[in-house]
Amino acid sequence: MSFFQIVSAFRLYKADVLLLALGVTFLTSLLKNTVMKTFDKKVFVFLPFGIGLIVFAVYRAIATASLAPIGADFTATLEGGFGCGCAATLYYIVYEHFLRGKLAVNPLLPLLEFVPEEKREEAAKALYTGAKDLPKEEMVAFFRENLNTYAEPPMSEEELSATAEILSEFLASLLKK
Repeated sequence: MSFFQIVSAFRLYKADVLLLALGVTFLTSLLKNTVMKTFDKKVFVFLPFGIGLIVFAVYRAIATASLAPIGADFTATLEGGFGCGCAATLYYIVYEHFLRGKLAVNPLLPLLEFVPEEKREEAAKALYTGAKDLPKEEMVAFFRENLNTYAEPPMSEEELSATAEILSEFLASLLKK
């Protein structure tokens, strides 16, 4: 992905989501490098999305001074939380690619923490190449069929379904499908 494709993906989100996602990125990185060092690598795929949902729910509850965003208006909160997770992952990609000097051009690379490091770039390239031209509906099936080729240890059905859904949503939002 080029710099302009990555930056244009940021236009999908409002300013509040982008600012919260920056905090989610730092919090995820902090947890990953301190408290969660010994955790299974699969956790780090879902971590920005989980933290994003919690941060966005708290933000909306404070902004509205009620618990309605957590109860009655939960769909908007869920959408904003998922947006925070996506934007946080985009921030991580920009950091890895442009600031840290790694040539992590593939947007799926940071989401494949569950793949051993020696196979991660190969897996990201194969998964991105195979999925980028597919319609959004077919991406989930493609990821479900191919993720366990690279995952160590192999994923359970629940993990496979959730990971395939997140990867397809993330890639579709980047490619605007």
